[in-house]
Amino acid sequence: MKLAIAGKGGAGKTTIAGTLARHLARGGYEVLALDNDLNPNLSLTVGIDAERMTDLPAMGPDVARVVDGRLEMTQTLDEIREAHAMTAPDGVTVLVAGEPKEAGYGCMGAWHLAMRSVVWAAPDAPDYICILDTEASTEHLKVGTAKHVDALYAVVEPYFKSLESGRRVLALARDLGIGHTALLANKVREGELATVQEFADEHGLELAGAVPYDECFYHAERAAQAPIDFAPDSPAVVAIGGLAGRLIRGAAS
Repeated sequence: MKLAIAGKGGAGKTTIAGTLARHLARGGYEVLALDNDLNPNLSLTVGIDAERMTDLPAMGPDVARVVDGRLEMTQTLDEIREAHAMTAPDGVTVLVAGEPKEAGYGCMGAWHLAMRSVVWAAPDAPDYICILDTEASTEHLKVGTAKHVDALYAVVEPYFKSLESGRRVLALARDLGIGHTALLANKVREGELATVQEFADEHGLELAGAVPYDECFYHAERAAQAPIDFAPDSPAVVAIGGLAGRLIRGAAS
């Protein structure tokens, strides 16, 4: 199963993607977590030590190339994992796209294409989950990074700009041919879920679920810890665990 988590910057997509990865790994799945944000933070969210954040192993664009208009891999997935991946708690495998180290570098499209090839190469097996944490813009959809996922979930907050951003993300995802798309509400306070559901109904979108507003994410960030390690019994962490099976069933539908 292959899932993409997308959304507006600050909506909480990386927090949800990383916490979801840990929950799924604890549920017996082999999990490959892909950080396609060129300002990477997924590794911390899945429990990689903060001290490693300044020097993470990263995948370059040379793992794939375009030949006669077709994208081809130059290395196997096992070779890419051996050379560039990290192992997080609960056995989650983390693979980070290359991060620009200097300004004025130019287009990063080759990195997106490389990650797209990794998603394609990930096994289609019932006990294997590939989670793609996309960058905050819609660039990844324009270049087709998530083309080979089974489902894309747009993380939204319960206010108009975030909801509208989620709608645009899902429209592009459908254009890309992704089979299952849905909104995923985050930071939801009492009474706010109805706003998200109303927006979803108005635009013919599915609402896959909701995660409550929870200060634990803020405090975990300050402590430089994964939320699932910092506050495993907090309402939001528990809610993401409850969503895990539902999102997988949605992707399979």
